[in-house]
Amino acid sequence: MFGYGGRRWRRWWSWTRPAVPPGYTYVGPCRCGWGPHAFYQDPSGRIVHAWQVYGWQTPPTPTEEDIRAEVERLKETKSQLEKRIEELERKLKEKES
Repeated sequence: MFGYGGRRWRRWWSWTRPAVPPGYTYVGPCRCGWGPHAFYQDPSGRIVHAWQVYGWQTPPTPTEEDIRAEVERLKETKSQLEKRIEELERKLKEKES
């Protein structure tokens, strides 16, 4: 029904493509334009191939630098969320009074 070439394969792949995993951003297809080849940006900013994202092969072990970068990113996100919580609580108190 679906061959390995031509428009049919591309149409089939466009509606069967798996969802992008949390933390990854879709960058775009590879240059061949056929099938499930794509590139994603991982949480540390590296560009990786689809097989690294979806486990078709074991992904690389994160380096100490990657781990430290993620910790810093999470701390920054945490501080932004705490500030937003304080703002919302302040608005609630103003409305109550």
